[in-house]
Amino acid sequence: AAFIEQVDNGIRLGSFLCESGWLEESLHVFNITLSMIQLLQASYLRSLIELNCLQKLLCAQTAFCCFKEANITCAQALNIIDKLTQERQQELRLQRSKLEGTTRKTCSSSSSSSSGRANCCSGNSKRSFLTSSSSCALAGGDNDRLSNIPNSLLANIYQQISVLHFYRSEYDLSYRWSIRALKHINKNTPDKIIVDVLRQVAKSCVVKRQFQLASMLIKQAVCRARTSFGTNHQKYADALLDYGFFLLNVDSIANSVAVYTEAHEILCRIFGPRNLHVAVAHEDLAYCLYVLEYSSGKFDSATENVEQAIDIMKELVPSNHLMLASAKRVKALILEEIALDTMASAIDYNKCKGLLLQSEELHQSALHLSLEAFGEINVQTAKHYGNLGRLYQSMSKFEAAEQMHKRAIKIKTDILGPYDYEVGLSIGHLASLYNYHMQKHQEAEELYLKSIEISLRLFGESYSGLEYDYRGLIHIYDITGDMMRYDQYSNILEEWRLLREENQAVRNNYPAMISEDTSMEEVTRKFFEMCSNCITGSVPLSESDGSINHNLLEADGVRPECVCGNDCAGDEISEIAAAAAAAPSTVPVVVAADEILRSA
Repeated sequence: AAFIEQVDNGIRLGSFLCESGWLEESLHVFNITLSMIQLLQASYLRSLIELNCLQKLLCAQTAFCCFKEANITCAQALNIIDKLTQERQQELRLQRSKLEGTTRKTCSSSSSSSSGRANCCSGNSKRSFLTSSSSCALAGGDNDRLSNIPNSLLANIYQQISVLHFYRSEYDLSYRWSIRALKHINKNTPDKIIVDVLRQVAKSCVVKRQFQLASMLIKQAVCRARTSFGTNHQKYADALLDYGFFLLNVDSIANSVAVYTEAHEILCRIFGPRNLHVAVAHEDLAYCLYVLEYSSGKFDSATENVEQAIDIMKELVPSNHLMLASAKRVKALILEEIALDTMASAIDYNKCKGLLLQSEELHQSALHLSLEAFGEINVQTAKHYGNLGRLYQSMSKFEAAEQMHKRAIKIKTDILGPYDYEVGLSIGHLASLYNYHMQKHQEAEELYLKSIEISLRLFGESYSGLEYDYRGLIHIYDITGDMMRYDQYSNILEEWRLLREENQAVRNNYPAMISEDTSMEEVTRKFFEMCSNCITGSVPLSESDGSINHNLLEADGVRPECVCGNDCAGDEISEIAAAAAAAPSTVPVVVAADEILRSA
């Protein structure tokens, strides 16, 4: 009992350090605690204690970008779940065999009277029902439900596995694991786990472009965090950060800045200014401000926040750490835009050149670390290629820029499909290069039209990024003398401006619908009810409140895919465990603010 108490204290200390932002220290504590658990005698209780420690270790490893170690931890947790599930299923089979034996014995000893025959038939009917129901349970997709593992622990583990895949930009896997976590939520689940699962499913829905589902879940997460923990709690700040991520992705950038700012202020009050969680909030806010001020060129606030993030991280993580590289990447994007503004105003060419070279060094460093951590075929790596493409375009290295953009498009298309938002971003960047610098107007026109098609499918007619695609086409038709299409897209651009003006007042109504609350059972029921429609593709934003129009669009020629994660990929734990174990002087170019959204 005393030894188990020491183990429990180790888990509690590691959790405290992880939640407080002392990630490296928490890893040390969890690893020591895990070695202590190995000294316990094998039992069901030991398995549960080990699972609990592993899921907390996985949380710290993922947050600290220790992905190779996290893969091992993930496989260990899934192996334990698989083992407990198989043991429980064996117990059920033995129980079923005993019941069947008792039934046969009763039938054979009964008389041949009509009442006896009736009793025997009744026994056969009972046996048949038992056998049928048990077989259905054993063959079901969620075999872990038969494992005697607490639902809250399973939900926590699956949520952490989803976070790991999300960090690695493996969005399909992240989505599926988050759905599995949600299936294990019920009225008895602790509020902390409910909030974390809702946040993660919402983020997974955002990157899958399922904005209607994401809106419902993230608002529930914020509301529950505020009700359960108050407005000066880390859990509420975490929920706000994910809400800001949602708003940024649905083109509600000013609201996103407001939410990120509030989250950052809460974290500063809790942890003080020199904390890793605070540094990450600085980085998120810096990027959002960069997007907000992209057109104005006023990057002072964005620069201040990203430099604070880098300054804090330099104290707390190694110099080659992915977290620091991420913050430097945001700084590189900001420096590039400052350089272009400097070049346009002809203030200081040498200063401009120095800023671009500094930006290139930061982007190359980030690409190198991404290749080491994720490999070539990864969305994060593709984003780095795209960032370098835009930078080389600014540096008049047009052929190099073209190669970077093409590489980004191919990787993103292979992973995400041809109609994903990320693909649209890279297509728009290549179109801009062809249009303004390489005079490949026919190729640029085709790319602009494809980018517009993707934007309309995902965001609707008032999406801010459409402006620059429309301007690009107008420029092409002006150069080529196609006045009919020039007039056509000039009118479309004017209609777009009117739509933006009509919607601006509503979009600034932060925090719209944030007070929405309902029972967890109703949230889960509604979510899976929406999923049962086998939604395909993505949906355009509603023009009223940032939610999604329920009329869903389906990509032509694309096989429908159920978004609930219940389909065909196989839900057997052993299969997923095996997969987890294997998992390893230039003119400034006019680019949409939202074309660079999430490019970092």
